[in-house]
Amino acid sequence: MLTIKNIDKVINMTCYGRDIYHVSTTTNKVNEQAYVFEFDAIQDGQVPKGYNKSQEVHLVRHADADGNYRLFLMGLQMTTQIKVNQFTINNKQQLILKISSVLAQAETWWEHSNLQNK
Repeated sequence: MLTIKNIDKVINMTCYGRDIYHVSTTTNKVNEQAYVFEFDAIQDGQVPKGYNKSQEVHLVRHADADGNYRLFLMGLQMTTQIKVNQFTINNKQQLILKISSVLAQAETWWEHSNLQNK
């Protein structure tokens, strides 16, 4: 299982224009453990909806058969999931870039979704 020492050092780092405000761990219903990078809602004077809501990017802590880990936005896993390797995870800047990529994919999905106003 993946363990990242000093994972809290990414707090306040910016990914795709949003700051990580909290990092936690979770276990889902199929007993997969993940690191959770949490982003506050974007306050633009309106009720946050779609991409502007608070978001969570999950990094599953168990490698697949190829030694890669899954990184995705909770709620849009099928659209945003990418695989990252140990090198990317060990390099803080590379990890931030991959999290940014996931957020960018999520924003694109919301912009082109018929659920924009929900």
